[in-house]
Amino acid sequence: MMENVIEEPVAITDLQSAIFFVLLLCVSIMLLRFLGRSIDKSAPSANQSPDGSSPWELSSVFLLFGFFLLGQIAIYNLAMFSSPESQNATATELHQPILFIGLSLVNLVISAIAFFLYRARKVFQQNDISFWLGTRGDARGALKLGVLTLLCWIPGHIGIAGLWSLYLESREVELHSQESVQLLTQALQQHDWALIIPLFLYGIVMAPIAEEILFRGVLFRWLRGHWGLYAALAVSSIAFALVHDSIASWLPIAALGGVCAWLYHRSGQLLASITTHAFFNASTMLLITFFQEEI
Repeated sequence: MMENVIEEPVAITDLQSAIFFVLLLCVSIMLLRFLGRSIDKSAPSANQSPDGSSPWELSSVFLLFGFFLLGQIAIYNLAMFSSPESQNATATELHQPILFIGLSLVNLVISAIAFFLYRARKVFQQNDISFWLGTRGDARGALKLGVLTLLCWIPGHIGIAGLWSLYLESREVELHSQESVQLLTQALQQHDWALIIPLFLYGIVMAPIAEEILFRGVLFRWLRGHWGLYAALAVSSIAFALVHDSIASWLPIAALGGVCAWLYHRSGQLLASITTHAFFNASTMLLITFFQEEI
């Protein structure tokens, strides 16, 4: 009898939390629907740009993702080699500033390669679709749309993260934040600006640009042209989540990837999804900066 008395309030609390998180998710879905309608009204043909076909060949997709993976492996090895602990066979520490500076450079190179491959194919096909802005050609509008999308998605992100945490806790899965979050928290506590600056540069600028190009501009668009919209949304979002190192973040990150892919599909503007991604990372890093004691 005492066990039932103890467990029942916990179950009720979990149920109440789940209902609250579902309501937050519903709010975001409604807000995104309204935003999608406003996108269609402002430019009825925007959701057809880029068009349903893919400008990428499968060889280009493999080339870019292969470079992405090999580049990350090479930078990790370089950072380990550069660490003072590398002479110790059991050492696992990385030279963290070199790691994030190197990853930023890899992402910059990947972005440049993707841009020039797209430009070369665009010239060959004689089309007028911009790599960054689709057919709209409105950079200010893309930035505004990216910020508005993030504001609409914040309740949904909280809801998805809460539901995912409840599920993992019910399965007794031990939750850990992403390694980059742990590193940033540690660097802030130690006032290690040699690590803080590369982390912010990588998280707010280079990662959003390269990852949006790869997962939305390349993978999602290729999948959409060959497999259809819904398969492209699902596969590109799952792939986006799996390159992050924390199971506690997989579903929220996959959902964020789905929102960015939806935005890219509706607006045709890669810059809009980059803005959503960049401002999401920036807001997360600022929250860690100002509330690191509670994290």
